[in-house]
Amino acid sequence: MKKVYICSPCRGDYENNIQRAKEYSRAAVEKGVIPVTPHIYLTQFMDDNVPEERELALKIGSELVLGCSELWAFGIDHPSAGMAAEIELAKAHGIPVRNGFEAISELKPDEEPESGEEDDPNIGSVTIHLPARGGSIHVHLDGATILTLADRLISDPGVHIEIGG
Repeated sequence: MKKVYICSPCRGDYENNIQRAKEYSRAAVEKGVIPVTPHIYLTQFMDDNVPEERELALKIGSELVLGCSELWAFGIDHPSAGMAAEIELAKAHGIPVRNGFEAISELKPDEEPESGEEDDPNIGSVTIHLPARGGSIHVHLDGATILTLADRLISDPGVHIEIGG
């Protein structure tokens, strides 16, 4: 399994940001990758408000970025300062940087698209724009994913499907 660095905000709305990081990590596991999300566990024993501890945590995060195959950035359009540094580090070392929301909306690597889905150029897609601090978050879903979700809803009426959580 490949390791993917989960890059998302920590500071600011601290508790919600940590919760979102957990959700992104869960979605990554569901995509068949190992999420590396240091701000979930480093915050358990380090204080982000203590400058020395924050600097050490950022150094640890940098080392972890370098050990990953990809970096998935959640909020790539408006990254925090810490995220921007991680993104630049990954790029400087040739580590692919992906929009995290796009990465988690794709099929699992071991899943095959149903016949005809990838051949139909008219299937379309949906982009959901969600308000966020400093702008908005854009979630892009390809038509094949939407059809898969629709099939699941039809086959199991009343089911609740969560994506990325």
